[in-house]
Amino acid sequence: MSATDLHVLTALPHTTAILLQGALRTEGIAAELERDGLAAVYGLDGGGFSTRVKVPGHEVERARQVLSDLDAQRLGAGD
Repeated sequence: MSATDLHVLTALPHTTAILLQGALRTEGIAAELERDGLAAVYGLDGGGFSTRVKVPGHEVERARQVLSDLDAQRLGAGD
C-alpha cells in the first residue's frame, strides 16, 4: 500500500488509535498509523500530536462505519 493511496480517517490519542487500527484490521480494512517524531519521543498525545489513522481511499466509507459503530458502542456502554 503506497502512502499516496492512504487517506486520514481520524486522529486520536495513540493508544486509542492502536485499538481502532485493530478493529479495522479485524474487518479486513488495512490501516496504518502515522505519528510525529516529537510525539513519540516526548509522549505527546493531543491536538496536533495525535496519531493519524490512515486507510486506503477505497475503504474510507467502510472504515467510517466501523468508527461510527465503535463510537456508538462506547456511548452505549454507559447506559
